[in-house]
Amino acid sequence: MRKLLLNLCYAILLVCFTSCSSEDIQDSNDSSIVGVWTLNAWNIEDGFDMNNDGTVSTNLLNEIDCDRNETLFFDKNGVVSLNTTFNPDINISLLNSETNTYNFDVTCDTEGVVSLATEYSIDDSMIAIGESVAKIENGQIFLVFEDRIKIYNEDFTEVIETKDLTLVYSKK
Repeated sequence: MRKLLLNLCYAILLVCFTSCSSEDIQDSNDSSIVGVWTLNAWNIEDGFDMNNDGTVSTNLLNEIDCDRNETLFFDKNGVVSLNTTFNPDINISLLNSETNTYNFDVTCDTEGVVSLATEYSIDDSMIAIGESVAKIENGQIFLVFEDRIKIYNEDFTEVIETKDLTLVYSKK
């Protein structure tokens, strides 16, 4: 997952420098978005009990014991900065489809903070951040990555299922 997030950060940065101009930024000084937003959920449908505490959670932050301090900072000039320390490498395999038994291999990132900055624009309740689009609703930002969580067969040779990952941020 760490590699995935790093690749995502690089892709967003590359897209922003090659596809954005000052003409693309509209209404970016919307005061409702300006400020610091903190990551408070990594949601997936149906959830998992990755930490084997007997409780299935759709928020993987409740299941993974890794340091996390991810923030988005939206300034009034149309620039958003990302600082993250939560980049776990997550490998999931289905051991038994009848009992929905999974194996989870989670490695926490110990390489420090990943940072980047890019332009953003707002259109009603949607925020364009590079090529990604997030939604603002009820004081939270929802950023969906389709098919981001991969579930493999038991020997990790084939992806047998994928799940969307929704990052949820709340304003500080």
